[in-house]
Amino acid sequence: MNTIRVILCATAVLATTTFAHAGPSGETRHSSTISIDAHEGDGPERFGPRQKPASGQPYVQSTSRWTELMLKDDAVVMQLTDYGMKQIGEPQDARDKDEGFLGNMLKTMALSGVRQLLDRSLALSLADMRSALVRRGEVVLVTCQGKEVFNKVKINEQVQTYPQDQAEEFVKNINRQREKFPACRT
Repeated sequence: MNTIRVILCATAVLATTTFAHAGPSGETRHSSTISIDAHEGDGPERFGPRQKPASGQPYVQSTSRWTELMLKDDAVVMQLTDYGMKQIGEPQDARDKDEGFLGNMLKTMALSGVRQLLDRSLALSLADMRSALVRRGEVVLVTCQGKEVFNKVKINEQVQTYPQDQAEEFVKNINRQREKFPACRT
């Protein structure tokens, strides 16, 4: 047990030292931030496995190329695109410098964990949806409880928007498919 503690403490010290000296003083590091305006468990949207866009199925990609929305048989799915996943997995500053063996190893471990976390999709069942609309390029899904979801997704402090014409066509398809499900109970 003491050996494990020593290894963990040594790893923590090395990790702290490596990150403290990862770049020259005053250097600006480029990183990506992702935020979703949601509280865990407060709505019907659910995390699930990553989905592949199906040929002939409604699909729209954000103007930034980071996110995509797709309509499946009974749900609307949002996830990072392959481009978005690549940007997360290989940030600009990671390509630009060599941080030594330990630094590269720790960076690889951290990025692997982030990729595993983000390599998922977020889905809203059509049965839990009242309607869909487009607001200034944002695709807004309204739940049966009146909560707006999938809008206000920010990557690098920018709300994800979609080409207006494609977003409107996508929303028409959602609302048409939604009509096949029972109306929301109030």
